[in-house]
Amino acid sequence: MDTIKKRQNAGVRKPDIVRNFYQVILEEGIEGASIGKVAKRMGIHPSLIIHYFQNKENLIVALVDYIIRRAGEIYRELIVQSGDPGTRLRSLVAIFFSEAWYGMSDLGGDFAILSLSGREPRVDARLREMYALLKQLIVGELEKIFKEGGITVRDPKRAAEIIISMYEGYRHFKHFYIEEGDAEKFREDMIASAMAALTNN
Repeated sequence: MDTIKKRQNAGVRKPDIVRNFYQVILEEGIEGASIGKVAKRMGIHPSLIIHYFQNKENLIVALVDYIIRRAGEIYRELIVQSGDPGTRLRSLVAIFFSEAWYGMSDLGGDFAILSLSGREPRVDARLREMYALLKQLIVGELEKIFKEGGITVRDPKRAAEIIISMYEGYRHFKHFYIEEGDAEKFREDMIASAMAALTNN
């Protein structure tokens, strides 16, 4: 039995633990989540998780890092590299109102992590890094699009902040208020509003 358990443990990777930790947070809440519960969910010994992460706080930081990496992957998968400037700008904006982006993480899990940022400096620092990186990516794309002509924005950095603020608000409001039958129309209206805000400076 011990040999089988060791073989199972040897095949477990850190991202697997992080993903299961996130599921435990969704089921138990951030306060109720523990290394023991993650280990039980995975059928492994808690010592393996402790070996990788030492404690729950490090596991939380690793979870934030995982979400940041996943956001970067989705961004790169969806970004449009060709087409006229107007089409590329709309494609850029549409990324943040897409189901792929919306479903990247669970809103309940996001709230749990955000609630920790006021108490855990490392989580707060990671979230700030996440938004800074996202802003940098958007600014870079906007500058490339605007350089090709046809569209101008006075301040790409503020434009990026507007996009981020709009999609964050969209995500939360949609979850609590928008009915499924109206979801696509609401999404299109948000994209159009973001485009208007950007192209009207």
